[in-house]
Amino acid sequence: MLPRPSTSFVGREGELARARALLLGTRLLTLTGPGGCGKTRMAIELAGRSPEDFPDGVHFVSLAAVRDPALVPVSTARGIGLQDARGTPLLEHLSGYLSERDALVILDNMEQVLAARGFVADLLAATTRPRILVTSRSPLHLSWEQEFPVPALGVPPGGPAASTASVAGCESVRLFVARAAASAPGFTVTGENAAAVAGIAERLEGLPLAIELAAARVKVLEPAAILARLEDSLGLLVGGRRDAPDRHRALRATILWSHELLSEAAKALLAVCSVFRGGIDLAVLEGVCREAVHLPVPVLDALTELVDHSLVRADPVLGAAPRFAMLETVREFAAEQLVALPGHERVRAAHAAAFRALAEGLARPPAGPDRVGLDLVEREHDNFRAALDHYGETEPGTALRLANRLTAFWSIRGHFSEGRRRLGELLARVPDDDPERVDALNGAAWLATDQGDGAAAVPLLDETLARARAAGDRAGEATVLYYRGRASAIAGDPAGRADIERALELQLETGDDAGIAAALWLGGAVAILGEDHRLARERLERCVALCEARGLPAIEARARQLHAMADLELGDLARARAVLTRAVPAVVDLGDRFAIAVGLSLLAGLAARTGRPRVALRLAGAAAAYEEVNQTHRPQNVRARLDAWLEPARATVGAAAAKLVEGGRGMTVDQAVALGLADAPEDPWRAGPGAGLTRREREIAALVATGMTNREIAGRLQLSVRTVEVHVDHALTKVGLRTRTQLAAWLHQDGLAPGDT
Repeated sequence: MLPRPSTSFVGREGELARARALLLGTRLLTLTGPGGCGKTRMAIELAGRSPEDFPDGVHFVSLAAVRDPALVPVSTARGIGLQDARGTPLLEHLSGYLSERDALVILDNMEQVLAARGFVADLLAATTRPRILVTSRSPLHLSWEQEFPVPALGVPPGGPAASTASVAGCESVRLFVARAAASAPGFTVTGENAAAVAGIAERLEGLPLAIELAAARVKVLEPAAILARLEDSLGLLVGGRRDAPDRHRALRATILWSHELLSEAAKALLAVCSVFRGGIDLAVLEGVCREAVHLPVPVLDALTELVDHSLVRADPVLGAAPRFAMLETVREFAAEQLVALPGHERVRAAHAAAFRALAEGLARPPAGPDRVGLDLVEREHDNFRAALDHYGETEPGTALRLANRLTAFWSIRGHFSEGRRRLGELLARVPDDDPERVDALNGAAWLATDQGDGAAAVPLLDETLARARAAGDRAGEATVLYYRGRASAIAGDPAGRADIERALELQLETGDDAGIAAALWLGGAVAILGEDHRLARERLERCVALCEARGLPAIEARARQLHAMADLELGDLARARAVLTRAVPAVVDLGDRFAIAVGLSLLAGLAARTGRPRVALRLAGAAAAYEEVNQTHRPQNVRARLDAWLEPARATVGAAAAKLVEGGRGMTVDQAVALGLADAPEDPWRAGPGAGLTRREREIAALVATGMTNREIAGRLQLSVRTVEVHVDHALTKVGLRTRTQLAAWLHQDGLAPGDT
């Protein structure tokens, strides 16, 4: 999804047309230019103006907060809406999804991760249809690449003969006026200020960010005063950096001038803001300042000053705490100021400590935060990465503790590879007796199991099991056993059942409610595997009760889904529906991608068992598509049971079964859940050509197959156009298709189209 800029796009119509022509003629277009020249804004405008060029969508991937090139593939997958690959190389996962799609992927702010250019080349080599649009201060230097240097905005004609109209019509002046009017309503170019406005645009080399920063001062300074101050700043900067390119000097001069106009408190706060990545939470910022920088005024007052100067922007989030952001160019300048700030290392340490404190209470898998907690970590993920980087350099043991607290988030929200890499790197840097080592080994194994990599998971757990037994730690032994049991069971190894049963015995002895809940959940799973559905239901009911009492939403939601599976197998369909009505929305709300695919499968089974074969098959298609996109790999037991539940449905609908499954693949998760939880009965279905269509629907569908429009069909049958539309929609829904073209093809295949009989 493209970001929605809060300001209008000004000028550059000719550049947009040329860039679009280049983009349509190449697989990789790189918009290059210095910071502040408008590369990101132009990329967004370019993609937004031509959606017909990319019928399969535009995916915007912001890399501004990314410093590690290894995170570029992960960020790309997340930007496209894919989960980190489970058991599949991430490049293969991405290329498999994109290979058949006419899509555009925008990689924004790639200059600080140019080492990831190899990933871009590999992605292009593995696909033929998608295009990539990069913004970067430097080209990638790939054979695929077409570079498009983003030029500055045009500046006004010089000399005393320049008219007010000619100045006002210039692109750079139009941008200045648009942004100035946002600060000082009614501002416009007049005979009195035209020369000064033209001078500002000329001195700033037509650089958009510099012009916007200058325009923000119109509410307190006349254009002539702005121009005079810019002249002073440029003179200072040229004296110190004569080798800097003109446009770079102009931008730095504008930022420097804006900086010099700040109060001392705002200057200090701007420097502090540079340690944040991916956004600034006001409460956290206030905490960092209390620990490291004592401002003479409230943080909010200084922050308001920065917003007024356009050095920081407010990012309002409905229902959330105030949040702020900086452009990367401004952040770089602020980082330079931080180095000159006394005690700047305390600022970095305070930032890292603040995010370590936010993570301190997060439970380890299989427990995890609730939806609010998961969303908070997701929102602050880049700041947690910055904290991990800081502690990785200064205190590896503390970094490992923080990583352990993030493992449940990485698991539930699908950051498998990143979590495994972080834990692996830190394990290699801490001593063998580090107290966090066991949790880290367990966490790495849990994430490996998430990815279906039991070969990596089990040896890690063998090590921690030996440690727990040597220490006489029965609770720790129980935890490792159900971790290992899960890894083995998912891989199809029957030894996993014995591990989980033993873990349950040990947890009941130790009396740890959270551990007992986890063991009961997995114990219910192995009881289902053993066809003891009543035992499974009894264990899962106890698990749910413990989860409700202890506040363990992730385990509770998954346990409820397994409870419903046992209900389905026992034929208690009313209870299965009631349980799924709570369970599936809960896993969707948590964003638990592994559990969502299972939930859709269970809804399909419920529909099949309650006489809704078409719904069942469509939901099976939705579950399969979700699994492919998110690489979740439903347990084999779930797949086998779903096939058994669907067998009567396939027999009932006959040849249309495959079409219904394919039609369900296009549903969103919310649509699929709503369909699965609806209790409306289906019309009776009979197998064979045209099954389920009324006489009128078959008549109208046959005319659709001839290529007639709805209006033409309405005229032929003397019906209203709206009536025809309703019949066409009903026909598409009943046979599980999405388009008139698919309906026509189906009619021809089943011998219902005119000329087929």
